[in-house]
Formats: sequence, structure tokens, C-alpha cells
Amino acid sequence: MVLVLFDIDGTLITSGGTGRRAIARALSDYCGVEIDMTRVQLGGRTDPAIVRDILRLNGIEEERISELIPACLELYAAELEKTILPEHVTLLPGVSSLLRQLQDHPAYDLALITGNMQRTAYMKLGAGNISSYFPCGGFGSDSENRSLLPEVARDRASLHYGKPYSPSKTIVIGDTEHDISCSRHFGAWAMAVSTGMNSHETLASCKPDLLLPSLAEEQAVWGFFESVLNA
Repeated sequence: MVLVLFDIDGTLITSGGTGRRAIARALSDYCGVEIDMTRVQLGGRTDPAIVRDILRLNGIEEERISELIPACLELYAAELEKTILPEHVTLLPGVSSLLRQLQDHPAYDLALITGNMQRTAYMKLGAGNISSYFPCGGFGSDSENRSLLPEVARDRASLHYGKPYSPSKTIVIGDTEHDISCSRHFGAWAMAVSTGMNSHETLASCKPDLLLPSLAEEQAVWGFFESVLNA
């Protein structure tokens, strides 16, 4: 049995910057000033880490940041809930077919590994009509440190499905260097797709176990899955 952990943004879907705009609006309202996000890296990072950087780079006193993060995250979630619509979310190439096939295959179970908070993760997946594929996962609301999330996701999946999963039978699929590094930290297999903000060359330099242009490369995807299953 293999556990397949999917990242969301840039891997399963794109939301046209809806999340970025929601964070900017929520934090601007909360701080009473126009928030500048141009220097903040979003891809592959947890929402708490992103909010921490936004506050720091916009001049909020360091000693206040940790106490402000929970309220900022709540405001962001409320703003996203008001603004995200199905027309904002596009499934990336190959996603629909792959999820259907995995759901129907007895040897693979699905869960999430994402920097999104649990609440906002399911808002995005719901707008893309794919939330039903993912009963559990590891989320940015579990830890600011993304490297800890594969273990959280594995433990929740074991509880949900009633099965044990070793790191050697776990695949992390993502579109950033952070997805690859958290997979390595856990001891799982790392599969990367260049459908997000990182270039194919950048991801190749991180040496994932498999790198593809997209999840539409079905033969390569299934060949990799079967090699992990049979290893």
C-alpha cells in the first residue's frame, strides 16, 4: 500500500492569485496600512510563515508578530471564504484523470501535504470540486515548519484509512523546493511537477526522484507509482 500526499497550489490547482489578494486585503485591514507583498515568497511555504514574513517586511515590531499571526490567519480565511469562487480555480493538466484513477485503485490512498491552513485548503479544493478525494492531510495550521507536515499527514491517513504507511511507501507530490525538502526530511519519495512558480531547471537542481512537466504525463507517473509500490 502506498500513501500519495499532494500539495495544492501549483500542483493540483491554480487560483489566479485569489489567495494572495485575500491575504493582502486581510492584513491591510488589520494593520491599517497598505500591505506590500512584493518581497514575500509564497510558493511551498506554510501560511503562518508567509504571514510572519509579511508582517516583518512591513515594519511590524518583531516582538508583536507571533501574537498577531493567529488573528491575521483568521482574517485571511474569512476574506478567502468571501471571495473565492469556482471560476477562480483551474485544475492543472492531468489532475482530474489522475485523481479518479488513484481513487479507484486499491493499492493507493490519498491525502494532502500543504502549507495552506486546513480551512483554506478545503475552500480551494471545494472551489475546484476535488475536495472529496482528500479526507485528511497535514496543513499549515498544524505547524509553521513544513518539514513536519508529512509525518502529520501520514499519521492522520493511518488513522483514517486504518493502515500503517512507512516513509518508504509514501510519495510527496509538489511544485516547489519546499515540497522536495519536506519529503526528504520525512524519508519519503519526492515527485515534482513544474506547473507552479518554480522552473523545471530550478526543481531539477533539487534532485527529486521524479520531475515532470505536469501530471498529464500518465505513463511516467504510473511507472513511478508502481516502482514505489513494488520496491
